[in-house]
Amino acid sequence: MIDVRWLALFREVAHRGSFARAARALHMTPSAVSQQMAALERAAGSTLFERSTRGVTLTPAGRALARTADTVHGELHRAQRTLDQLRDQGPPSVTVATFPSAGAFLLAPALAALEARREAHVDTTVIESEPAEALAALGDGRADAALVYHFNTRQPPSSWKDTAARCTYHPLLHDDLHLVVPAGHRLASCRTARLEDVADEPWIHGWDLLGKAVDALTSAHGLTPEVVCRSSDYRFMQALVAAGVGIALIPLLAVEDRDDTRALPVTPTARRRIGLCTAPDAPSTPPVHALLEALQARAEALRPD
Repeated sequence: MIDVRWLALFREVAHRGSFARAARALHMTPSAVSQQMAALERAAGSTLFERSTRGVTLTPAGRALARTADTVHGELHRAQRTLDQLRDQGPPSVTVATFPSAGAFLLAPALAALEARREAHVDTTVIESEPAEALAALGDGRADAALVYHFNTRQPPSSWKDTAARCTYHPLLHDDLHLVVPAGHRLASCRTARLEDVADEPWIHGWDLLGKAVDALTSAHGLTPEVVCRSSDYRFMQALVAAGVGIALIPLLAVEDRDDTRALPVTPTARRRIGLCTAPDAPSTPPVHALLEALQARAEALRPD
């Protein structure tokens, strides 16, 4: 039988890549860490580490056990929070990780709707983070739910299961990229546009998932736009468009209503899908269930007629 304390120590070693660094973090001696990890390997019946003078890396068996260790850590963390809440007899609580545009247009209105229902009051903590960080917070128990997004495919990326083991995905709505141009642009009065119409203009590009989605979209259609700026801030991107620096592809949910820019559908486009990820049993708990219902109602209100 594997001791859960070994798993906690193993998780620290796996994340830090070194017995010595894990020992310093936990105020232990490196030899004590090494001995306990050797005991864990004997109990597991497998070699978990590739050892070298620079530290350790995980074997395939080690990577499999690391996913289990993360799951156990997250469940213990959530259990402790539940016990603390029961001990303190405070109101129910929920911690949500979210990216900014979903926070503004989905989460905040959903929480306002919950607050208006006095019988469903929930103490809420919000962590601002992009999907990878949000899923990590869900996986290690720092969050009960994570608002996340991905592009194009209906099903979320399979890698999400590795980040937050056994998480459950609840789709909420989709959000297409729109072409944002200055109000005086030659396309500003058009109802739709094509990527080819702006292929030769300077582009203001996003980072991370948005940047990758736009890169894939333009590459698939033989376009190599001139990128004059990359930003993770949609408001900043739209302000640069208004200033005439370039054009941009921005998810419609994040486009501000401004007099100096226009947003129009573009073909081909990339579709951003937004959903809520929860720990497997979380939707059955009253706070997360209430939050999911409020988010679903808000998403329904945002869908076009």
